[in-house]
Amino acid sequence: MYIHQSLHQISVIILCAIFGASIFTPLHAQNNGEDEIATMRVVGDAKKLSGEIIADRDDNRDINGNLTAGLRVISNLTGLTFQSNNGIHKIQQLPGYNLLYLSTNERVVSIYKDGFPPLQIVLNDEGINLAAGEVWEIQVTGDQESSLEPVRFTVQPENSTIIIDGEENQIPGTQFDTELTTGSHFIQLRKKQHEIIDDSITVQSGVINSYDYELEEISPITVLINSNPQGASIYLNDEQGSRGVTPQRLNIYPGNVKIRLTMPNYSNLEDEFEFTGENTEFNYNLQRYIGFLTVNSTPTDATVLINDEIRPNPENLELTPGAYFVEVVRNGYDTFNTTVDITQGDSTTVNAILEEVTGSIFFVAQQPEMQVTLKREGQVVDEWVGSKALRDIPAGSYEVTATLNNFSPKTQTFNLGRDENKNINFDLSQIEGRGSLTIDGVFSDADVTLIAPGYTREYSELPINLTSIGYGNYVIEVEKDGFDDITKEIEVNSLTQEVTFVDEFNPRGKGRAMWRSLVPGAIFPGLGHGYLGKGGRGFLYFLGGAAAIGWSVKSYLDYQTSYENYQESLDLYNGATNPALIDQYKADYRDAYDQAQLSLDDLELGLTVYAAVKGLELFDLLLQRSNKKKLREAKLEFNAKNNGLSMRVNF
Repeated sequence: MYIHQSLHQISVIILCAIFGASIFTPLHAQNNGEDEIATMRVVGDAKKLSGEIIADRDDNRDINGNLTAGLRVISNLTGLTFQSNNGIHKIQQLPGYNLLYLSTNERVVSIYKDGFPPLQIVLNDEGINLAAGEVWEIQVTGDQESSLEPVRFTVQPENSTIIIDGEENQIPGTQFDTELTTGSHFIQLRKKQHEIIDDSITVQSGVINSYDYELEEISPITVLINSNPQGASIYLNDEQGSRGVTPQRLNIYPGNVKIRLTMPNYSNLEDEFEFTGENTEFNYNLQRYIGFLTVNSTPTDATVLINDEIRPNPENLELTPGAYFVEVVRNGYDTFNTTVDITQGDSTTVNAILEEVTGSIFFVAQQPEMQVTLKREGQVVDEWVGSKALRDIPAGSYEVTATLNNFSPKTQTFNLGRDENKNINFDLSQIEGRGSLTIDGVFSDADVTLIAPGYTREYSELPINLTSIGYGNYVIEVEKDGFDDITKEIEVNSLTQEVTFVDEFNPRGKGRAMWRSLVPGAIFPGLGHGYLGKGGRGFLYFLGGAAAIGWSVKSYLDYQTSYENYQESLDLYNGATNPALIDQYKADYRDAYDQAQLSLDDLELGLTVYAAVKGLELFDLLLQRSNKKKLREAKLEFNAKNNGLSMRVNF
């Protein structure tokens, strides 16, 4: 029994061992399987590729006509498929990565692969902000148990290129041997002027992994490459030389193609894509590669230089991006300079406020009457007489000139520096000389006397032309009947001078004219004879004298009227500015003057007749015998008061 029990226990142990192993082994495998479930995940941080752009052409625009953005998915997994909320515009499958063309408002991208659960990528969570033309890059990997297995590729023609999961290898001859992990792999076969072969292979363990390929030779396809604006230089596949300028038709073989366009003042454009021949027209929009610069200066007439080039109108200057040296200069001001960086599409403004450089000038005139003119850069700065101090004036080049009659003029140029006190002393040299003098007036019959020390000349008619007269001071005296005497001092100090007397003629007062006209004939005719005595001759003398007196009074009244007309016309002439009125007023005052002169002549005639009548009467009295005795008793008296001879006779 013991033995049987022992055998039973041994049997149980053996069965437990056998069945226990068969029971627990699947459970262990299941646990390992759960631990090694295949998953996909994002590796590292997403980054924006500054050197990559989506070319601005029609086939790169989404359903709304907007330029798409790019998402480059790099992965060591092959056979990936993609989906997005707004739909993927297109997918470009290139060695080692897939380039997804997405609308700029896309937010979520999903990645699928056999044997892996889907990977959903929320772009904002990964720091990706899509913008038109920009390309972002993200790396995706997967965890999966695998092993290395030998693989052989046989490719015709020889010396082709094989790209396995993004890694490029050159095939020496027609056979290429390598080791790949079990699972799916993406391969691409290339050779110039041959069709490209893209293929996905699955490497298995325990079998012979061998693949045969033959590339078919192809012919080039003619495509049109154009740009806006036209005239851009075309470069293909990193070739050194240009293929011409847009628009241009070129022959291109299908495959990986790189187009580069360059044009002055425009950004270089690069487009790399897989050319299949479906699209034979490529249109690109070039972005102008310029920035804008405006330079405002104070003072506004300063000169602006940009990289040593003078810019007369420095407003919204179009410049290619880069560093520029800006310099603003003006004479008499400190120079302003700075370096600015111009970026594409941006506007930069430079405000240059120049600080003025000043100094002071102290001018001393040894002759206080000298006329002084100060100029700077040909422009008059100031004018004055005698000495003067000019403080805090702009520095720079100056010219000072001084003049004085009968002295030689003097000019001096000098530079006034910063905070400099410039002392200038002028002592002019006196000179001797001769010039010409013309004396004229409104009346040609005036008497003129020209007087100087040791020099006297008299003239009776105007104008007077003296062609050679020494420099110096002179006195001109003018006498004219019916007018007050005129005295004028002049200085002859130039080659040609002219003095004209117009409004200096002031007519004598009417009372004075009457006094001078009537006093010499104050004796009344007819008095000596008695008005009715001596046969009535006394009355005749009285009538003759009265007629002469009446004529004289009438002439005086006419003179008074003509004088008033003359005075009024002369005032109008002196104040007139219209040439036509000047000539009219001049004729009027000359005519009034002539009328006044005639009236004065008639007055003199009346007084002369009066004197003749009185003379005849006196002569008649002297011839009468009865009066001889009385005449001897007559008393003659000299009256100094009226400068005349007064006779008192008692008959």
